[in-house]
Amino acid sequence: MDILEVIFISISVAMDAFAVAVCKGLAIKKINIKKAIIIGSYFGIFQAIMPVLGYCIRNSF
Repeated sequence: MDILEVIFISISVAMDAFAVAVCKGLAIKKINIKKAIIIGSYFGIFQAIMPVLGYCIRNSF
C-alpha cells in the first residue's frame, strides 16, 4: 500500500466518523461536556483500533 492509498483511506474513515458523530450529537436532547468527551473518546478509540486490528489480521494471512 503506498502513501496515497493510506491518505485516501484515512480521509474516508475520518469522514465516516464525523458523520456518525454529527448524527449522534443531533440525537441527544441534552448534552454536557462530560457526555461529549465520552462520546468523542469512544469514536476516537474505535477509529484507532480498527485499522490496527485490520493490519494484524492481514499479517496473519
